Amino acid sequence: MRLDNKKEYNAVWDRVYNELGFIPGYRENVPFRIDLPYCVYGIENMSIEQLDRLEEIGKEIMIRVTNNGERIYALDWQHDGFWYDPRNPEEQVDYRVEDARYIGGGFNVYFPSFYPDGDYHFFIGENFDFGLLGHPWRNEIWIFGERLLSEFETVYRDLGLVKKQG
Repeated sequence: MRLDNKKEYNAVWDRVYNELGFIPGYRENVPFRIDLPYCVYGIENMSIEQLDRLEEIGKEIMIRVTNNGERIYALDWQHDGFWYDPRNPEEQVDYRVEDARYIGGGFNVYFPSFYPDGDYHFFIGENFDFGLLGHPWRNEIWIFGERLLSEFETVYRDLGLVKKQG
């Protein structure tokens, strides 16, 4: 479900900047300041097959680390944000919003992928106790929080991820 409320959308991003120390840009030395255990994985050597597997395995992992009904923030920097229930595939789709205020009568909404394909893509637990932070220019995925770390530790090699830190 898309975060349509501007106040809610801004509040989530304020938490990303404040609680995760997010610094967007090309020149940042450390783009996040995370107080929880974390690991940084390189994504630059992933094959097309491994990228596809990341989407599949990412959803499976998000199901395992959440309780039924627990939702995750799925965020695409400076674009749309979503409440994401990994058990509900209907929430993981791109769609068009009809709105006469826009040229062409509306706009497209894109659900982010686990692979940061040109922009920052974040999947963060509602309480900010775990998350996957995708950094496109550094070709990295930052995983934080014990429940998510242990799941990625078992699959990162098969996905073609390279452990850089953690």
